[in-house]
Amino acid sequence: MVNLPMHAGSEKSLSPALLLVRFVCSIALLPLLAWQGRTIQRTMPRLKPARPPHEGIIPGEGPLLRVIAVGESSASGVGLATGEETVAAVAARRLAQRTKRAVAWQARGLYGATVREGFKRLLPSLVGPADLLIVAFGVNDAKTCRSPHCFARDLAQFVNAARERVGDAAVVIAGVAPLNSFPALRWPLATVLGWRAEVLQLAAERLLRQVPRLVVQRMPARIEADFFAADGFHTNAKAHARWGEDIAALALSLLEGGHRTFTPALTNESQLTLRELGSSCCGTVAI
Repeated sequence: MVNLPMHAGSEKSLSPALLLVRFVCSIALLPLLAWQGRTIQRTMPRLKPARPPHEGIIPGEGPLLRVIAVGESSASGVGLATGEETVAAVAARRLAQRTKRAVAWQARGLYGATVREGFKRLLPSLVGPADLLIVAFGVNDAKTCRSPHCFARDLAQFVNAARERVGDAAVVIAGVAPLNSFPALRWPLATVLGWRAEVLQLAAERLLRQVPRLVVQRMPARIEADFFAADGFHTNAKAHARWGEDIAALALSLLEGGHRTFTPALTNESQLTLRELGSSCCGTVAI
């Protein structure tokens, strides 16, 4: 993985012309993309979620700090040996080191979940109260061609509903992984899914102006092959260690009462373009 540590979203934009070219290319390549997706689905090994524990407590002093990570398969630790290696556990240990407080953590993930599926199947499992909520979606929304506008709306609704269950927690939205660097994917599928992931990331960053006490992480532009598990699609313990450290660093300013500012990359013009192009689904890729 390059350009680490990962970081909060910074200014970036995609021109309407570039978005239009990508959209047209995606449509033209759709039959090949669908074939590639079916082939990968048949041949890629299906890894199991991490073995328990899926929750724990890091000893410390002072008031208990409570962390919940919820999202797609990465949150549950698919590709890892145990729950102790998940982003939730790593972030909890880092926060305990930095704050000297005891930290309780939970990891709640669902294989193949989009934000909408997480709303139905993961939210009921959240048990609060919580001080920090880590929300990790995006890969499956990219695969199913969820529009950027709808993805941002889904995330906002998910965060609001989660806060109703666990209290007014600080929120870190995990960055959408750069699918173009996944070893299991080949051109052109990797490239097109990478395009989709990029616009979903920009859409997620719009929440910084809409939802209080929230920060959006941005992944590096590329993840190297040695950060992936055996299937070439899910990240391994080495990646989760870096990921958890970054999540903890981003969360500290929120937990300590600080305020992280960011000017979203989307101009009014490009927001409109994303919405228009995103509303026309360019095909679901089954992986």
